[in-house]
Amino acid sequence: PTALGEDGQKHLTEMREMKGADFDKHYVDMMVDDHEKDVKLFEEAADDADDADVKAFAAKTLPTLREHLTKIKAIKDGMK
Repeated sequence: PTALGEDGQKHLTEMREMKGADFDKHYVDMMVDDHEKDVKLFEEAADDADDADVKAFAAKTLPTLREHLTKIKAIKDGMK
């Protein structure tokens, strides 16, 4: 893509106005949401993908995505 999608542009516009803790919280919330979505998609692909290579890639990548999700959730919890 040559430009951000609608959601990406919305976040960028919002974040340009934020500073300090507001920016940090918004960014971390976005990362938690994105990682949760990614884990779900990769779980589905690891279980149900028709292409064996895609299925193997998803299964191989899931532990890393889950670890990233755990870490960003810990960061979020530490911000409260």
